[in-house]
Amino acid sequence: METVTPTGIAAAAGISLPYASQIMSGARNPRRSLAIHILRTTGWRHSVLDGLTDEQIDTLEQIEPWSRPTSNAA
Repeated sequence: METVTPTGIAAAAGISLPYASQIMSGARNPRRSLAIHILRTTGWRHSVLDGLTDEQIDTLEQIEPWSRPTSNAA
């Protein structure tokens, strides 16, 4: 299995590299939908998903799908 890096997470999830680094280091917790998206795209499981079964994650993914944030700079 490949090692997951902040760069890989940033690219897979469409988030900034600093944010991906903070997520991986534990400095910040992602929204659950983002944590599930990261799991699906990279195989890396954030602790925010601890205690959830695969079935529960599948259900949450349907209820709270991940969508990339849009930039609405004014």
